[in-house]
Amino acid sequence: MSLRKLNSAILAAMMILAAVSCNDDDDTQVSPSLNGSLRITVPAFVGPEAVVNMKHRGVTHPEGNGIGYYWKVSPVMTKSDTTRLENGLDKDGKESDGHFTYKFPDSLGTYTISCSAFASGYATSSGKAYIEVVKGGIDGSITGIDFSGSGAITIEGKTYPVTRIGGTEWLRRNIATAGTGLPYQNCRAMDDVLGRYYSWEEAVRICPQGWRLPTDEDWAELAKAAGASGEHEKFQTIPGVAAAIMGDAEFNGTRMWEYWPEVGEITDAQKTSMIPAGFVTLGSRSEQEKVDEYKEYNYPNAAFKGIREYAVFWTGDKVEGDEGKAYYRYLIADQPDLMISKGDINAFGASVRCVRDAQ
Repeated sequence: MSLRKLNSAILAAMMILAAVSCNDDDDTQVSPSLNGSLRITVPAFVGPEAVVNMKHRGVTHPEGNGIGYYWKVSPVMTKSDTTRLENGLDKDGKESDGHFTYKFPDSLGTYTISCSAFASGYATSSGKAYIEVVKGGIDGSITGIDFSGSGAITIEGKTYPVTRIGGTEWLRRNIATAGTGLPYQNCRAMDDVLGRYYSWEEAVRICPQGWRLPTDEDWAELAKAAGASGEHEKFQTIPGVAAAIMGDAEFNGTRMWEYWPEVGEITDAQKTSMIPAGFVTLGSRSEQEKVDEYKEYNYPNAAFKGIREYAVFWTGDKVEGDEGKAYYRYLIADQPDLMISKGDINAFGASVRCVRDAQ
């Protein structure tokens, strides 16, 4: 072996030994974790320019020491904001609980909330939540429905366009009367977006003076105007009319009724503009104190279901022989028919469209 080759071999061996030595010296130590999992408490929906106090919970220091927190709202914040340092003070030296107050913009849509908890010598614990900014009214989050040419009434400051079907006038939006029923996901910002959900016992009391819940005869009149052929027995499914009474609406830019060939093109020909707001199983009523300024808790165990799939409306008819149930009419995204079923008058929640004899 030549001297040059010998020197090259020795140099290569030395580099390998050095690399091994460096790896031994730089063994990465995995930092221990803080106790628990970080969770963020925020309302699911808020109105434009809402000021929201976002709260963290669920993480503690294993040694009882302080924890710092920083937050970010995407996509509107370019960098995080530290609300608390490990010594329990904020950046200005004042005591802080680490919660984060933020004024949201008036741009409708979904915002991602990120929070991280940190402490020296420990791995950072992070969590995410989402807030959707919504706007009520006929020019708000629900778009795609043409209300021009309709009359309108005002109830508790909310505008409800009106359409005439034969000898009956129908509200074109789901009613939202405060003090009873529930807004979607318990967030009152959704009141004037999807309307409220009511038990039948609540629904029979909320229509304004001169208005009432539509009976099955009113629904049959609507179906006939929408193209139903022949006569139909009371409290039966009425085929083939869904597209003429569905509203081809969008919620914050996302189409609400998915297209299905069985239903065909949604025309809203009768200008009833029904949207898939879903329904709610209410559970037991409670007088639970409202612990969140953005939420209502008349039914703390309420479960909201079927949004973008079902439009469900109470009729004014109780089920004969069963005082505990009443009929409701409903639409399903993939069915062309106006369906009917029975719901518990206290435990099932549906939307309400009020009607009156034409003026």
